[in-house]
Amino acid sequence: MPSPPEEGTQPKTDSGSGPGQTSERDTNQPPPPTPQSQPPPPQTQSQPYQPVMGYPGYPQDPYQNYPNASYQHNQYAYAQAPPASYYGSSYPAQQNPVYQRPAPSGFFRGILTGLIVLVVLLCISTTITWLVLRPQIPVFSVTSFSVSNFNLTRPVFSAQWMANLTVENPNTKLNGYFDRIQAFIYNQNAIEEDDFLAMAFFQPVSVQTKKSVSIGETLTAGGKEQPKVPSWVGEEMKKERDTGMVSFDLRMLVWVTFKTDGWSARERGLKVFCGKLKVAFEGGSGNGAVLLPKPLPCLVYV
Repeated sequence: MPSPPEEGTQPKTDSGSGPGQTSERDTNQPPPPTPQSQPPPPQTQSQPYQPVMGYPGYPQDPYQNYPNASYQHNQYAYAQAPPASYYGSSYPAQQNPVYQRPAPSGFFRGILTGLIVLVVLLCISTTITWLVLRPQIPVFSVTSFSVSNFNLTRPVFSAQWMANLTVENPNTKLNGYFDRIQAFIYNQNAIEEDDFLAMAFFQPVSVQTKKSVSIGETLTAGGKEQPKVPSWVGEEMKKERDTGMVSFDLRMLVWVTFKTDGWSARERGLKVFCGKLKVAFEGGSGNGAVLLPKPLPCLVYV
């Protein structure tokens, strides 16, 4: 039978386990952390006043109060850098080239300069020529105007007009060349330009300086090439015919060119209006004429 354990084999109790005494376990605890491993306390000393940068309401740079901070960054007026579009394109300059038109060569520049000089010289020469020659508008006058075979009772209106005029050239240095003279006969009540009674062309004529020439032509109504007279125009002429007098208008389109030695002006179009040609008929016949004690001047429009 085993003997009870001896005193030497019994576990020994700590001699200092009593109250008020420190055991060996308590004396072997790990030491507290050193003050160096803890974060530094915030500085309590007063910092100098830093001016406020940027616009109100934007957070300030948290590192601007720490001059010795290891964080290196660009200083902007804002809390963060402005967007890339603020500085322009985000692509490098070599990847976003700007096309520039090459400067014109000396050859084209010379041609352009020559054209400008030529136009200026032409304008100056034309102005000087006009001041020296002073072209004037020709004068048209009706010397006689008569009508024959005037008949309104037939199904188709018919009549013949004989118009004689004088053309005067008032210019002292320019000759007038009338290459085309187109004449129209209208009733005085006609409104539209297409309501003419007859149409014909005068023969071309030239007029020397300070001279005048006579022109004449017969205009016939009722022919195949003549237009149909509107019915309302025929009714108005019947009313006038009953009074023994019918009024007509002679209108002309004239193309004239003025020339002199070594100079020629461009062709110019004129509109000639000879109105109030009151034809007095002889009784019930279809013949009548305008009583003109002197030539009747016409209006000329450029």
